[in-house]
Amino acid sequence: MEYYEDAIPCVSQLAKRYPLISLSNGNAQLQLVGLDRLFTAAVSAKSVGVAKPDRRIFQAAADAAGVPMHQMLHVGDDVALDVLGALEAGMQAVWLNRQGKLWPHEQMHPTLEIASLAELTPLLA
Repeated sequence: MEYYEDAIPCVSQLAKRYPLISLSNGNAQLQLVGLDRLFTAAVSAKSVGVAKPDRRIFQAAADAAGVPMHQMLHVGDDVALDVLGALEAGMQAVWLNRQGKLWPHEQMHPTLEIASLAELTPLLA
């Protein structure tokens, strides 16, 4: 598995301040890639029985973190599955927009938009 160069530094810094929950529609196994030490929990579509953008998978992530939905910040690159899914579930959402695309929805907007994960930790400080 290859990571974007900004991924590990960002996750490492965030893990010092926040409970991080991996939320995946796939079958990511954090222990196999050596990232389990940085995350409080991993929530997957397989473990919950539903996939993003279903509200229940976002709720499972909030439950794993032990915080209410409105205090969660979901970071993702997929407009529909990550950003709109999180917003509709009652979370805050960061759109990781590496390609500089225009936001395609008028009704809802991400809480934050970033082009790189390196931008995230300073914004949360």
